Amino acid sequence: MSSVPPLPSFVEATSVSPVAGAERRYRASLTREWDAPVFPSGGLVTALALRAMEAELDQPHQHLRSFATMFVSTVDAGEIELEVERLRVGKRMSQLRADARGAGRTEHGHVTTAAFGESREGFEFTYAGAPEAGPPDEYPGFATPPPGVPAWRSRFFDNLDVRRVRMFSSFETGWEGGRAETVRWMRYRVPPRLADGRIDPLSLVALADTMPPAVGQHHGPGFPFYHAPSVDLSMKFFADTDQEWVLVRVISHWAGDGYASADVTLWDAKRRLLAHGTQLMLIRFPDPKDLGIGP
Repeated sequence: MSSVPPLPSFVEATSVSPVAGAERRYRASLTREWDAPVFPSGGLVTALALRAMEAELDQPHQHLRSFATMFVSTVDAGEIELEVERLRVGKRMSQLRADARGAGRTEHGHVTTAAFGESREGFEFTYAGAPEAGPPDEYPGFATPPPGVPAWRSRFFDNLDVRRVRMFSSFETGWEGGRAETVRWMRYRVPPRLADGRIDPLSLVALADTMPPAVGQHHGPGFPFYHAPSVDLSMKFFADTDQEWVLVRVISHWAGDGYASADVTLWDAKRRLLAHGTQLMLIRFPDPKDLGIGP
């Protein structure tokens, strides 16, 4: 009997190791299991850069507070090199930058700048409200396309359990456009749990980098097949959680000139606000077969 290969682990996939004899350089490796759809998820590559910065900083009391990534050029699966720069390292707050690129490449890849800071006294409130949603088991997964109809497929999502609270596929009927918003429950099939019981905060980065479907929701049924590569991604981190399910809400506020902009909020099952992100995307209308997506 043939055995089913184990599902990949986010924590293992985003592990980094220092390059011997080279200061502030790290290496990592990504398999095709994280492709979205042609190259690895940009959110996952960004998580690698953040992991390298955490290792370089080596200040456990300073937690990731924010980052901004510019996707300068594609980073393919395989060996990845990470070069970290210390912009400023302080006792209470530090800023670093990292460039993630394919091994042997000289041009910039995904360039990320991040701020890390300790916990301190201040105001405490959450003014934003979580979207209305029942528990995940009340909602369906991805819709199955009719025969001959191309539908978006990505190996990255094979590693997730996704339940659609508010999101429709182009081929579905009985819904109307005009609302550029998606709400989905998401969790990793292999929980990205750290040794202290928390869900790895970096796992939220890849969940946030899933904003394109909100654009098609505004169009309505029959929206054209489109691809929306990331131009950038930025996030702020607020709370830790031990909950596996994450409620992900995306709103696209604008589209034009071949671009679209969106923001995302991520909540745990106890409705704690975990993180907020924003992104600019390119809009393309490729032949599905060019992306390896056929009927």
